[in-house]
Amino acid sequence: MPTQEIELHKNPASGARKSRRAALRQWWSAAWSGGALHRRWEDLRAAPAAGWHGMADWIKTVLAVTAAAVVVLLVSRAGTAAFTVARQLLDAVPAVDGPGHVVTAVRATLTEPVHAYLAAHSEATPLTEPVAYALWQATGLTALAGGFLTRNNALRLTWVVWGALTVAAIWSATPDSSRPVAAGAAVLAWCLASTLALRGLHRGRTSAPHGTGTLTVYQPHITVHLPPATVSSEARSHPNT
Repeated sequence: MPTQEIELHKNPASGARKSRRAALRQWWSAAWSGGALHRRWEDLRAAPAAGWHGMADWIKTVLAVTAAAVVVLLVSRAGTAAFTVARQLLDAVPAVDGPGHVVTAVRATLTEPVHAYLAAHSEATPLTEPVAYALWQATGLTALAGGFLTRNNALRLTWVVWGALTVAAIWSATPDSSRPVAAGAAVLAWCLASTLALRGLHRGRTSAPHGTGTLTVYQPHITVHLPPATVSSEARSHPNT
């Protein structure tokens, strides 16, 4: 009896496995003999001869996704390597401050004298120093952005005047020993920003008409219109002679 029970318990499982295997073989035969797998295989075989434009769309998708993944991986690795190298270089030179400190120092060198100049020269006016500084900033930014976007000559002239007044204010408010450095930094910063504000500004060149490069000489022609000759009285009196 125990042996018969064990066989009864094993038979359903083995029958289920056989049915699954039979179903799997049937699906494989149907998929390979003219089915989906066979079509995919034929697409792969025809891809080298068909080229990029003639190959199946699913192959293009797989190749595009794979290429994009490889590019992202390479860019990520390259960015990490570049960041590591830059960090090592910065760490190897401890005497050189970081970029953030340099930007802060340059900004303080350019803006603190302007603050001091406006504070010293706006005491007797209703215009307070913060308002004057905000107006100074707004004028510079408007002239810079307007000159870059619209190429308007009035805005460009405003930018030139604003830069000259800014350099003069920095020179005036900076201590004597630091004036050349502060003014030089202001001029350099203004020149770099002028590449945007004065974009497209160039000196016009005169050219000959029609691009010939030659000068056309006009020669006047004088035409004199004479009245018709009148017949003499004698000829009228003797017409046959």
